[in-house]
Amino acid sequence: MDPYIIREVTEKAEIQLVVSLQNSIWGRTNTTPFPFLVASIQNGGIIIGAFLKEELVGFCYSFPGFHQKEIYLVSHMMAVKEEDRNAGLGFKMKEKQKEMALERGYTKIIWTFDPLESRNANLNIAKLGGVVKTYYSNHYGDMEDELNGGLPSDRLLLEWDIGKRSDNRHPEGEQIHSLVTWETRGEIPIPLSFDVLSIKANTYKVPVPKDIHTIKEIDFAAAETWRIMHRNVFTQLFVRGYIIHSFQKTNEPVNYYIVSLNKENE
Repeated sequence: MDPYIIREVTEKAEIQLVVSLQNSIWGRTNTTPFPFLVASIQNGGIIIGAFLKEELVGFCYSFPGFHQKEIYLVSHMMAVKEEDRNAGLGFKMKEKQKEMALERGYTKIIWTFDPLESRNANLNIAKLGGVVKTYYSNHYGDMEDELNGGLPSDRLLLEWDIGKRSDNRHPEGEQIHSLVTWETRGEIPIPLSFDVLSIKANTYKVPVPKDIHTIKEIDFAAAETWRIMHRNVFTQLFVRGYIIHSFQKTNEPVNYYIVSLNKENE
């Protein structure tokens, strides 16, 4: 039996627990304050909590968004306590968020995530079925919390169409050209150069290190190189009409984003 309970958070005492959990993970500088959370859920926002008995061990917070006559849900923050991060709570909270969003009339959920966070990419793209068409350079400015400190806060914008079933598998049996060459120095993968689409194809792959946090601890310059490489490659891909639609896990020190030409642009 699953010991975790995934449910909506509406009581003010539990909302305060969400604030405390944010503070323990990011510190007080990059968190959403209690009054903002209360106002949000009173106006179309949703907070999902993951509970182990009575303890809040994870949360997912979202608020309404609007752009060019389209209304959607903006999933702004999600976090799980370190000791509970292998329990699949991120996926479970996102599924609960989807369920509640559909009940309230939303058909789309968006959020940003760090392109260097391979684990998040696998959840967002491979498991949930989101796609990416947009890259934001240093989106949040300088962030000095423990998770983000040091690197520019570049982000990918994920779009999750919850109104339809998505199929984000990568082409089976097909040799996909990698746009970035890399090598291992010690135990760290290092990007070497990137190919500016000299080989014309509908589908490419872009590597991402499996553990960027260890790389930052051992060789921060290598982490910076990965950041700038991703910025250059994805910016060019998106301008040329490609989207990230799949994610491939491997036995190598890197995983791969799979990008293809957006069929809507054909």
